[in-house]
Amino acid sequence: MNANRLSGLVFVGFGLLLFTVVIPWQVETVAYGWLKPRTLPRILAVFMVICGAVLAIWPPADRAGRDIRWARAALFAALLVVALALMSRLGFVLVAPVMALAIMLLAGERRPLWLILGAGGMPALIWLVVARLLERPLP
Repeated sequence: MNANRLSGLVFVGFGLLLFTVVIPWQVETVAYGWLKPRTLPRILAVFMVICGAVLAIWPPADRAGRDIRWARAALFAALLVVALALMSRLGFVLVAPVMALAIMLLAGERRPLWLILGAGGMPALIWLVVARLLERPLP
């Protein structure tokens, strides 16, 4: 079993754990709003299971271990930890666009349109879905 198949199976397991245990346990039922709070997380958990299964069944060609950029992966993880800590203090609206831009630059994206859409559009879409459609507060 190669690393791609193994990571696909890990995502399948994590998606199933989210769908069956974490979401029912952590998402409360509310009587207001037209979209139930569990709907979107469950859709995303199913999507994670499907993508993990596709990766496990049809993995891409293997790359040599020396091709893995460990420093970049560690920097990415550190960026997420710092961003989450800042988000709890400064809020989603201020931190999410900066975090999205930093992640995109770290991933090597340099096209201005994609940077604008990723740093401005995706946080705005997340805010719209969570704050407006689901009527749930963001940090």
